[in-house]
Amino acid sequence: MGFSILELLISVTLLGLVMALLYTAFFQISNSSIKVKSSLDTRQELRLLMKIVLDDLQTVKYLKHFADTEKGETQPGDTGLIAEINLGPGNPETGEFEEVTGVHFHAAIKSRFFPEESHRDPEIHEVGYSLLENPDTKIWEFFRREDFYIDNNLREGGESYILSEEVTKFEIEFLESETALAGGGFREKWTREWNSEEGVCHDIRINENFCLPRAIKLTMALKSQGEKSISDSQVINLCVPPCNHELFD
Repeated sequence: MGFSILELLISVTLLGLVMALLYTAFFQISNSSIKVKSSLDTRQELRLLMKIVLDDLQTVKYLKHFADTEKGETQPGDTGLIAEINLGPGNPETGEFEEVTGVHFHAAIKSRFFPEESHRDPEIHEVGYSLLENPDTKIWEFFRREDFYIDNNLREGGESYILSEEVTKFEIEFLESETALAGGGFREKWTREWNSEEGVCHDIRINENFCLPRAIKLTMALKSQGEKSISDSQVINLCVPPCNHELFD
């Protein structure tokens, strides 16, 4: 029993419709998979960057004796931790510029940027992180700076390397003080700026004042392909309440 031309045309048309539906479904699944992979890759990069920053901040040190020896200098020696607020990338949703953190500190770690000096590494270095716009490309670049030798200027010197060009937010908050509550627990006071000035943080007349913060909260965001930025926040404790001065000396 044969098929008429009309029946054959109907069969070919139906087959074409089925194939079109299958191709559409395939490409939708493929595009979805690409977006998921991009999101996972971005989250993995974000976790890695945050781990690098937090690992460094976890080793922050206030060098009291270093500050003492620099008292006679024209410019007092910086030590501990200095954090400032700077203007960052523009927010396309609000049209305003984001505020980002520039942070500089002494870290008790092995050098990452001077492997040739590993045989005489003092394991105390100047480290800094900043988000800066490249004046030529107009791309915001996330830097890590490391100075092998410490000096009286904590903000400059050493070598800087670009860790990422996808960072859209870099914000650090510092736990300045905790007040015990009658019902238990603590009321916390956070700040976005910090400067460990010797002579202030060791002034016994100032209650609840320390050279370093009790805890640090890091918030970062990265651009993700085809969607909004992916962000995350993490908190690390530098001491356990109640904090004692001797923990920072």
